[in-house]
Amino acid sequence: MKNDESKANIRFPIRELSARTQVHTVTLRAWERRYGLLKPQRTPKGHRLYSDDDVVTVGNILGFVARGVPLGKVRRLLNDGASSSSQFDETESWQGLLTDVLLAIDAFSVSKLAHIIQETFANYPVPICRDRLIEPLLSALVLRDDHGAASGFVENEIIRYALGRTNTKAASKKDPFSVTLIAGQYAPLWRLALTALELTDADFSTYLFSQRYSVAAAVELANKFSESHVVFYEDGIWKNKENGLIDGALLENTRLFVCGTAAVLANLSDDRRVFANLESCFKSMLKQR
Repeated sequence: MKNDESKANIRFPIRELSARTQVHTVTLRAWERRYGLLKPQRTPKGHRLYSDDDVVTVGNILGFVARGVPLGKVRRLLNDGASSSSQFDETESWQGLLTDVLLAIDAFSVSKLAHIIQETFANYPVPICRDRLIEPLLSALVLRDDHGAASGFVENEIIRYALGRTNTKAASKKDPFSVTLIAGQYAPLWRLALTALELTDADFSTYLFSQRYSVAAAVELANKFSESHVVFYEDGIWKNKENGLIDGALLENTRLFVCGTAAVLANLSDDRRVFANLESCFKSMLKQR
């Protein structure tokens, strides 16, 4: 009994809570300050300390927001011990935000769009932002007859935000959890930017290249960063010569991961490091860490 009680009383810092839940420390602080969803203990110097109960609480919060519950209503559900959020309309809860984003895009207001992106990603984990806001938004914008101006504007702001939050330091060759991310010429770079944010939230040291590269250039970069895990993301179809380049690079560099439709269609030899999408690649990295 005493051992169980001592385990329950073990406290750890916010960095460990972030690593265990894959929720960024910025988001955890926002949930505490703005919404009262977490109540950490404090050291005499004011540092936050958490317990296993807080890990469970974060899991419950993630469950609610994944089903569309606005953060402002999660506290009551937690206090009531509710297990269902069926009374909330997930479409309605995000529609207001989507409208605000579209107004900022119509005005091509950098400051307004940047503010909305920053606030949304501060309050919600990356997968929620991607599924509830970014993907619906870009699906709507691609239908516009503007030669990709609006969707490119949004992608640029997503990349700018990701670079500011992930590239505080380049992926270290001495860091076993470092990842370098490279986009191919036909890859949606915004998806790679969101993966960079997810990796950062999972406590990987992450470096994102903010432009697209040819297969030959990507292989060259992978060789230069060979002591870091390197993810090369590409859609479309590679030529036979490009397939050979990637296949050879996978044999020579055991830390190279390749994902996207191009990698799947190429029938590459190493299926342990070849993935159809970035989400599968991310999950594999978490297991191998």
